[in-house]
Amino acid sequence: MSPDARPNTTLRLYSALIAGISIVIPATLITRLFLNFRHQYFLTHVEGAWLTCASDFLHGVFYRPLFSSLGYGGTRYFPLYFVLTGVFSRIFGSLETSGLALSGASVVLLCCAAYVFMRRFNVSLLLRVAGVAAVLAVDTTQQALFSAKGDSLAAMLNLWGVVLCLKPKASRAALYLAALLFTLAFATKLTTVFGVAAVVLGWAFARRYKEASQLALATACGYILALGAMYLASDGRVFDIFRACASAGGSIFYTLQAPLHLLFKALEADPVFLLFLVSAAALGLTSYKDKEDTTQILPIYFVLALLVTTVIFGSPGIGINHFLDLHVAAVLLIVLSISRSPQLAEVGTGLLALCLLVACVPTAQGLHDDPRRRSFPADAQEAVQRIPAISGADSRPILAENPLVVLKAGKTPYLLDPFMFRILARTHPALAKDFWEKMTHRGFSAIILQCDPSSAEGKTWYTEKHFGGEFLQDLDANYAFSYSVGDMYVYTPKQARP
Repeated sequence: MSPDARPNTTLRLYSALIAGISIVIPATLITRLFLNFRHQYFLTHVEGAWLTCASDFLHGVFYRPLFSSLGYGGTRYFPLYFVLTGVFSRIFGSLETSGLALSGASVVLLCCAAYVFMRRFNVSLLLRVAGVAAVLAVDTTQQALFSAKGDSLAAMLNLWGVVLCLKPKASRAALYLAALLFTLAFATKLTTVFGVAAVVLGWAFARRYKEASQLALATACGYILALGAMYLASDGRVFDIFRACASAGGSIFYTLQAPLHLLFKALEADPVFLLFLVSAAALGLTSYKDKEDTTQILPIYFVLALLVTTVIFGSPGIGINHFLDLHVAAVLLIVLSISRSPQLAEVGTGLLALCLLVACVPTAQGLHDDPRRRSFPADAQEAVQRIPAISGADSRPILAENPLVVLKAGKTPYLLDPFMFRILARTHPALAKDFWEKMTHRGFSAIILQCDPSSAEGKTWYTEKHFGGEFLQDLDANYAFSYSVGDMYVYTPKQARP
């Protein structure tokens, strides 16, 4: 037997390692998903804002005003996710369960789209399974799986739209279905436009001008219809709300530092994602360096996802949930680069095995930590049961940093988003005046915070992130700490001096 004919022992070892990890990661996440559905560990103030939008929708309010009898509004979220969450809550029995089910189903369908994408390019079964495991391997995807946000829905719709456009000749039905999916992705998340852009550019480079123009026109019409529906359903206020919230208080200097913000956030919150991203860039440059490959949709999709994600991080208040599309594009680029380039088979497979092996550590740590986490519904119920407003003895509103706490009590949250409130208070005097008057005249029956305001971390948080201004001083002067439940700190008005 010649040396070239000998089995590549190293490659087989890498493949065996990948096969094992590709079973371990999904199995671990299925267990964690079951625990999360039972106890709902990860419902933060961000999920609270999404679910409050859904609650408002169910009560006939589509994008509450920035300041009204309902309280304080303001959001940058596009509507499809919270509308579907509200609709499905009639089936699932609660907004939280509906939101978690929609997010979980979206991640599953996103993995299915990635699998079909790889299959269209004749990727081996092992690499397809590894690709799905790699999509699931990072904190970014796991956050989408366990929380109630719209990112996974947008990513799933966007990738399925791309999948429909991969055949050498797209049928008219596939083209318009793809345009519909791209429109729905846009209606879920404003920045999810790189899917259709990648397809249109890929087709244009391949001189498929007719198909490219038809898809671009159909999707553009869909965008216009989505924006028009949002405008009419909100009685014309939605664009003013987005205009007020779009920059999130950022500056030109902050925007120019977007690549650094992306890098630092990845290093801080999801370094495994960064490992996949760097690997994708390295393998992609090696595999797709030929000029004729400018017609390939995937490298264009990856580059556009990277550019759009970088632009997103030019605004303050951005979390790792915005890495999801870029991570999926990176995984697909890694797998297809290995599959299409025999010279990359060993080193690429080894790199993929390393990425998956490293990813096992935080994934396993999550399973270890989950049983020690506190159940959000149980904490919320205990936190609000002693507040007079809940029993009807006090008509003043409750100010909850996580509005979902108030929703769990069957009340309408007075505050939609504490981060966005700090931004809006600078430019909307009526809103700021009402809030500070309520703080100084004890106009809230209770204030429920998610950080200890007496700690160094809490002082920074409530000065630079949420509420801002004189919030801590007014809280100390007019409200007294009553009790805490888990990470919820309840303050009630001080007794008036005689």
